[in-house]
Amino acid sequence: MQNLILIEYAEVHFGPHLNIITGETGSGKSAILSAIRLLAGGRADVQEIREGADFAVVEATLEGPIHVRREIYRSGKNRCFIDEAQVSLAILRETMQIEQVDQSSAALLASVEQQRHMLDAYANILDQVAAHEKALIEERALENRLQALKLDLHQKEKELQLAQQDLNLLEELQWQEGEELRLNEEHRLLTHGQELLEKLSTVTFTLTEGGELTSFKQNLALLEHASHLDETWAPFAQTMKNALLELKELGLTLRSSVDRIEIDPHRLAIVEKRIGILESLKRRFGPDIASYKKSLEEKLRTITESSLEAMQQDLLLKKEQNLQAAHQIKEARRAAAIPFEKHILTELKSLNLPHAQFRITEQNRFLFAANLGQMPIALEECASGGELSRVLLAIKVLLARQEKTLVLDEIDSNVGGQTAALLGAKLHALSQKGQIICVTHFVQVAKCATDHYRVRKIIHEGGVRTLIEKLDAKEKEKEYLRMLGSGE
Repeated sequence: MQNLILIEYAEVHFGPHLNIITGETGSGKSAILSAIRLLAGGRADVQEIREGADFAVVEATLEGPIHVRREIYRSGKNRCFIDEAQVSLAILRETMQIEQVDQSSAALLASVEQQRHMLDAYANILDQVAAHEKALIEERALENRLQALKLDLHQKEKELQLAQQDLNLLEELQWQEGEELRLNEEHRLLTHGQELLEKLSTVTFTLTEGGELTSFKQNLALLEHASHLDETWAPFAQTMKNALLELKELGLTLRSSVDRIEIDPHRLAIVEKRIGILESLKRRFGPDIASYKKSLEEKLRTITESSLEAMQQDLLLKKEQNLQAAHQIKEARRAAAIPFEKHILTELKSLNLPHAQFRITEQNRFLFAANLGQMPIALEECASGGELSRVLLAIKVLLARQEKTLVLDEIDSNVGGQTAALLGAKLHALSQKGQIICVTHFVQVAKCATDHYRVRKIIHEGGVRTLIEKLDAKEKEKEYLRMLGSGE
């Protein structure tokens, strides 16, 4: 470790069993625990960087070997590495497998949730419980989606009812695509019928009976007579003759068309009423009634009752599965509770609590009494920190796993010397299953160490530094005397 709290640079080679750390109050033992916490993936605090330095580094080499490094900077940046590859905190925690317990950890026993977690760990159903909790979240999410779909379908049903009403209205009014264009044309003709009749009648008369036609015929006769005198004028006479024939034909055609012109006020009123109806539909449905009608027809095809039914079936199945899983977990906890109680009582007796009582309720709540004749009460109501520490240690002993490193910070506080000796022996036995790193002020605990480390402060170049030393047999005896002499 480098630049951590009071440590400029230090290396510690912990053994595989019980590692004891001692030292005077304020000597820097917390720096070692901070280093371990950082390596375990704990929260980084820039206040832990040594004064005058811009960064701190903590490194460890595990069996494997695996090299782990954590860097923290005053800028707030922090990085984690495993074998020089940068990783997330989650991966670091999973890799390190370190559990830290201090005096405040005993307060965790007051949490019913933590108590249930400990019982689940003993029953070996943690994965099963985690899967069940995930399934319950999925069940709630499915319920929310189903409720949202029901609301959506309810809204859609309202929309569909309105759409059907609009379609019914269009059918009732016999709306037809292109009808408005035809009606507008008919309305134009009916509105200007009299004017058209007058103008076209004059033209028709002119082309069929009028004096202009007689004059045209007379002029044609003159041109034909001229062509008899001079053939040069014959083509002109023929052109004029053809024009006369076309005018006569045009006159007959116009007469036929004029005869079909209606001047019908009743029909005009009908057309205007129909146009008014179509205008009201446009105001209601928009200018493009055809597109709106298609959208209505499409809405009528969007109802998804089958989706609702399928989701309801999925929810029923999920609820049934979760109920079965909950029942299995409940039975597993019930089956584990009695042997868990017996094992804890055995451990508590070995920790100088011969009359302790420990019970687990139907609600998986831990009850405890330290003395004979006392009624067991909830752990959160127990006032003695020393007793709670021993209960916590008993549980840790029971749940100890070979692959985890257990870090204990003065868990032996608030206990007597005889109990401290028992704690030391218990920790030594527990360390045969896995590595333990323990900070203590008790000689009785320190004497049980496999490896003993002393932390002390030294004055170095005008500043205070922390020195960490592994003690040999002679140095251990000196440290025992210091611990006894200090009264700690």
